[in-house]
Amino acid sequence: FERRALISKQFPSVAILGCADSRVPVEIVFDQGLGDIFVVRVAGNALDAATTGSLQYAVHHLNVKVVIIMGHEACGAVKAAGLPIEAIEGEPKALATCLKALRNGLDLDRLDNIRDPRARDRESVVENVYAQ
Repeated sequence: FERRALISKQFPSVAILGCADSRVPVEIVFDQGLGDIFVVRVAGNALDAATTGSLQYAVHHLNVKVVIIMGHEACGAVKAAGLPIEAIEGEPKALATCLKALRNGLDLDRLDNIRDPRARDRESVVENVYAQ
């Protein structure tokens, strides 16, 4: 019945750009149901034309008032974006393009000075969220 009520109209109060990682389902993390959140999921919670357009749709057509960029620890896309450029260029074209875009938002010189791997991972994720 709840799904049927949402067929013709949705009224999310928040839009969230989150990662496509299967371990971070936004609706479950925030304990929300169908129609409560407008969710855009993509590897590394990366802003590009499609994700930006999706968020703009939420703001302009669904009257969403809050937009959240949600990163998470152990994000494989963010970690891969910090790899040497040669390794990134060995990936499939679309993935390499995505990783290079994420990489542009990371201060790799600063991150390379962080010795603790977990701290580096956490800082990389935070930097990525700010960059997006």
